[in-house]
Amino acid sequence: MKTLFKTLFVAAAVSFSAASCTEQGQANTEAAAENASDAATIEANNAAVATDDALENTGQVIEATADKAAENTEAAADKAAAETKAAADKAGNKIDQATDNAKAEIRNN
Repeated sequence: MKTLFKTLFVAAAVSFSAASCTEQGQANTEAAAENASDAATIEANNAAVATDDALENTGQVIEATADKAAENTEAAADKAAAETKAAADKAGNKIDQATDNAKAEIRNN
């Protein structure tokens, strides 16, 4: 009988220990799942921030490129206008000279 009680006591202790380990294992599993969820959330937030930063940088690059293109276009237009004015002045001078030559020839005849 004494052995029976010892056996029952040991069985009860093992059962309690197994139940305790199972509860602890479940708690550890839940904690690990929570940590994994938190880590995934942090990574998702980091990816969102990185995406926002990349979009902002892309917008700034596009804006800078557009500004540079506008400056280049304006400079080219100014240069073309100056060249056109110079060509018009040169043509005007030749017309004036041809007119003066024609007047002089008419007077001499």
